[in-house]
Amino acid sequence: MAEDPVPPLREAGETADELVQAARGGDQAAFGRLVEMHQRPLTRLTHRLLGDRDEADGAVQDTFIKAWRSIRTFRGECRFGTWLARIAVNQCRDQLQRKRLVVAEGQLGPESRDGKGGSVLERAVDPSPDLEEQAVGRELARKIAEHIGGLPDMQREVFALRYYEDRPLAEIAALFGVSIGTVKTHLFRATHRIRKALEAIYGPRLPIS
Repeated sequence: MAEDPVPPLREAGETADELVQAARGGDQAAFGRLVEMHQRPLTRLTHRLLGDRDEADGAVQDTFIKAWRSIRTFRGECRFGTWLARIAVNQCRDQLQRKRLVVAEGQLGPESRDGKGGSVLERAVDPSPDLEEQAVGRELARKIAEHIGGLPDMQREVFALRYYEDRPLAEIAALFGVSIGTVKTHLFRATHRIRKALEAIYGPRLPIS
């Protein structure tokens, strides 16, 4: 009589919570599934905070290493993805602090050269097909990048998470362990500082709709 085949380590339909629970018990295969589930959004987040694809990839790798080492400390007070994002943001903070001279000069980080036409902030302006308006959009995005780079860490991160990651305020608050009101305050201050800086260049009517 033939032996029954060895069952897969994890069932394809297993939920994220079940995978987390298994990973907390030392199941590396379950953690590998979690890596597959969260790698893309974490890479997008770190890229938008750092502005460099290679640095973003390195930050994500370090995030997963730290997450695996501390997985047993995760108690489910927030979503697992939010917990990972918190680690990733801290990784980005550490990298930006090591590049403080660059940040102090008003840059969020080196502009991405991923073949999509400039930095992520440039792409966020969403210019129209008109060539002149495209040029204005790129110039404006560069100015935004300069001023975002000069913001305090919390304001820069909240601004990026809200406007470039479209994260809900409640999730951002959970990520940093603060109230929604605190997130709103940082978001207001960041937006106000950027708008005032742009108005000093372009006047009260900014070249965007």
